[in-house]
Amino acid sequence: MIVVLSAFNGLENLILTTYEKVHPDLTIIHEAGGRFTLTAQVSKALEADTSCLWIPIQIQKALLRTPSRELLVDVIGMPRERWAQHPWMDSLTAQTLSAQPFPNEAAFGYGVGIQMGLIELSGREGMELLWPGQNLGSGLAITSSFVRQRIAPERIFYVHPQVDQHTIVLDAQTLSSWTGDARIDAIHAWTADPSTLKKTLQNVDPQLLVQSPQDREAALFRVMKSEGLITTAILSFIVLLASLGLYSATVLLGMEKEGQRSILRAMGMPEHTVRLSFWWSGIWVSALGGCIGWILGSGLVAGQAAFGWVPLGNGYVVTAYPVHFSWLQSIAVGGFVVLVGAVLSWLATRKLKTSLYGLRGAA
Repeated sequence: MIVVLSAFNGLENLILTTYEKVHPDLTIIHEAGGRFTLTAQVSKALEADTSCLWIPIQIQKALLRTPSRELLVDVIGMPRERWAQHPWMDSLTAQTLSAQPFPNEAAFGYGVGIQMGLIELSGREGMELLWPGQNLGSGLAITSSFVRQRIAPERIFYVHPQVDQHTIVLDAQTLSSWTGDARIDAIHAWTADPSTLKKTLQNVDPQLLVQSPQDREAALFRVMKSEGLITTAILSFIVLLASLGLYSATVLLGMEKEGQRSILRAMGMPEHTVRLSFWWSGIWVSALGGCIGWILGSGLVAGQAAFGWVPLGNGYVVTAYPVHFSWLQSIAVGGFVVLVGAVLSWLATRKLKTSLYGLRGAA
């Protein structure tokens, strides 16, 4: 049980670590959804927290195209001077930022670059962004109803396929000038205390929500939590079935020791004390078995974590199956095993009755 739960914990931690790269520590959005205005009060409140690194972003769906390829992408606008502070840009750099940037320079996700056929970045690979304008359908000229802008891919970043396959980054001022909208979609924040930041923003603007990576991927983690509960329930049922042997052993022990029980009764020991002695024997057997299993399971988990006995092969983000040992969880497992043993021993001894006729039978 400890081994299976540790393996599940390792997988959950691996997924959580992966999505911490996809999402910032905290994402601030408007409760109504969509874009909102970054007010001076909100900016001042964020700047007041010296431990908080924050970047406002604007998101625009667009069609990225060349004469031979097209791809639907998310255009992320963030201040150009803060690009280097964003964790996305700290993962993989195909080309360093040039001292003299090209016009409308952009950073491409690795998957976007592959799908668009980028082989070498020189700043001259002109690509076009296209999305519907605000006056769509108001005239006969279809091309005038779309926003069309040229960009130059100047950097590639690699984080996670969920980001890399459809994300490009532009300067926030450039993107807002193209969209004609100075509002933002979210604020990415790092190194801030979530509770403190929530209280601060609640006082400034109660309509702003502070979300963690788990909140952003709530459906995924809800499924994983449900799977964890189901796995725990199944393992608990298996432990219960395995413990039925203790029930049978306790019943047989009471039947075999009928003579000893009669002697104890003849010496004046109360009936409930006789049953209690057999009950304790069942508990000790259960506790001993639980300790042996706990030591064996903990050793297997420690060995897997240190030596990677179960490899995953090539093509995975980790070389061996991830495991994570939880002291609290292991104590709960040990307590559950002892509890099951105590209950089954009580059921096996509660109807145990000792008669003095057992002495005559033994004689």
